Amino acid sequence: MNLGKPILEELFNKQIRFKIPVFQRHYVWNEQDQLRPLWEDFINKYNERVNNQKLHPHYTGSIVLFQENTTTSTLSTYSVIDGQQRLTTFQLFITAFREVCRKHLENENLIKELDKFLFNEQSFGDKDYEKQKFKLEPTKFNKDIFNTIVANTYDKVDELLVKPVLSEYGIGHKTYRQVAKNRNRILGAYLFFYDELDNFLLNAEDAENLTEFITNFLFVLKRDFQFVEIGLTRDDDPQMIFETMNGRGASLTETDLIRNYIFMRANSNQENIDAIYDEYWNEFDDPDSKFKWHNNTSRGRYYKTHLQFYVIDYLTLKLQKEIRYDQVFYYYKLFIINHSNFIKIEDELQELNRYSQFYKELLHPSGITQFDKLASRLIDMGISTVYPLILYVKGDDEITAKDKDKIYQYLDSYITRRFLCGLTTKNYNNVFLEYLKFLTKNKNAEAFKELLKSKTSETNLWPTNNILSDKLLERPIYREEKNKSKSISNILLEVEHTIRGTKQEEVKFSNNGLTIEHLLPQKWFEHWELESEYISEEDFIISVHAVMTEDDKEGKFHKIENRNKMLHTIGNLTILPSPLNSSVSNSSFDIKKPEIAKQSTVMLNTYFQDKPMWNEEEIRNRSKYLYEKIKDIWIN
Repeated sequence: MNLGKPILEELFNKQIRFKIPVFQRHYVWNEQDQLRPLWEDFINKYNERVNNQKLHPHYTGSIVLFQENTTTSTLSTYSVIDGQQRLTTFQLFITAFREVCRKHLENENLIKELDKFLFNEQSFGDKDYEKQKFKLEPTKFNKDIFNTIVANTYDKVDELLVKPVLSEYGIGHKTYRQVAKNRNRILGAYLFFYDELDNFLLNAEDAENLTEFITNFLFVLKRDFQFVEIGLTRDDDPQMIFETMNGRGASLTETDLIRNYIFMRANSNQENIDAIYDEYWNEFDDPDSKFKWHNNTSRGRYYKTHLQFYVIDYLTLKLQKEIRYDQVFYYYKLFIINHSNFIKIEDELQELNRYSQFYKELLHPSGITQFDKLASRLIDMGISTVYPLILYVKGDDEITAKDKDKIYQYLDSYITRRFLCGLTTKNYNNVFLEYLKFLTKNKNAEAFKELLKSKTSETNLWPTNNILSDKLLERPIYREEKNKSKSISNILLEVEHTIRGTKQEEVKFSNNGLTIEHLLPQKWFEHWELESEYISEEDFIISVHAVMTEDDKEGKFHKIENRNKMLHTIGNLTILPSPLNSSVSNSSFDIKKPEIAKQSTVMLNTYFQDKPMWNEEEIRNRSKYLYEKIKDIWIN
């Protein structure tokens, strides 16, 4: 390891090429956290210089470099192991300074001097100079826009990258520039520095002051910012150094660390990292990929990217233990070092990529297979703790296709029946981890079914038909699961599909567009009689408290509360493609029934079209009817 402390002039003012490996993180610095503080550092150093204070170079941070062996260039080429955000930012700063100087001073010698920090001169024997002329080569996702900015004037960049935004619908002259900045952080950093420098130079009152301003600022740029340069040798371990410098920082995510760990080992093994990156990892980093791996989503109290949640699920199925959300990188290394037998890094990536395709299918089911039905139900119920188990089944070639379908069917029944019966999900992480371990040793659907049926505790019971029947008749599921109404509509939609069968015209419903309707409305007191008489709004409101002091179980308030409980049972719930008008929804059954009939595409609603009245007895009868359908769909 070689250490140096170059100032910016010593770092960039020579024939050199800094290459950011394809697997490094994209440019992520933003105005608030990094760019403005750096700009303030520039202003502070400028003030020190013009006020003749004692000058000390400002420590800018470290960069870690590893020299590459190349036979196609006379340039010294270095892979940037750490510090790529910093190097990129300074290159953008120099470019912005060049363009502001071009605008205010128009001195070609100054422009050429600044270009020396950005471009290499062509040397005899250089092959493909156009690719090597830039002193910094960013990752593939940043390269095009970076090269466009550095190689062109500000006006050309404005024409190519900023002005086109103005032509988009809904974007005006006041906002288009900010929109362009927000869309790409490379462009945003360049425009930020250009604006700040432009405003700074406007303080110069005349050409003499302007020249002095620029001269002093040029000295600040060249000589007042110092780096710690760590040059690695063939005997050094780049990954170990990278982890030492970044492992405790908040700037890199767990998956950033995993990606670097994978590809640094691939580089050490002399595998073709560009090829295997494009084949197996590119999708994870590409912001334009169809599946947005870096979009955040929630699981319980955790809010992480899809990629991090996927890796957690993958490691759970591999290590068969619960993975801490803040130690994903640690567990990944543990898996690779102690539990894997990959011959090449490409094999490791191939499997990681393979299971990622299953993960995408889980989150975006598109068919009517047992797997798709289960995946759809899990999304609507917000249950993800079973994902590692499902990924394992999906990916294990020793489990037959027939057994896989049965396992998905049993899991669907297990989870749905538990939901309908109001059984807890709090221990699902441990429950499904136990089932995962069982399936790794017993790759048979019927054995798995017997395991599920053997469970008897509240945390893992698979409800029998008797338990299910009792719960469907009595449980006010809508009230108890009000925040999970989409789960209820999913179940009713599955019943709808069963009722339609194959003889009915196929009509596809999306659970996203369905609404749950109470046949007996929640505010029933105005239009619905209770034992041949209407009750007052006041009695309706106070009944929840009054019932506690009413001794007569057949008293008025007990009857009100019994109805209020019954109306939330599954027998009183149906689904509609669009919600009813609120005045209709709360109307009497005679008015409400024909309005529901107008939405005739829902076969589920034909049940009560010939009913002359709707009351507690009819609700109970419909609960029994739905139970018969549900027990046959989700078998036990």
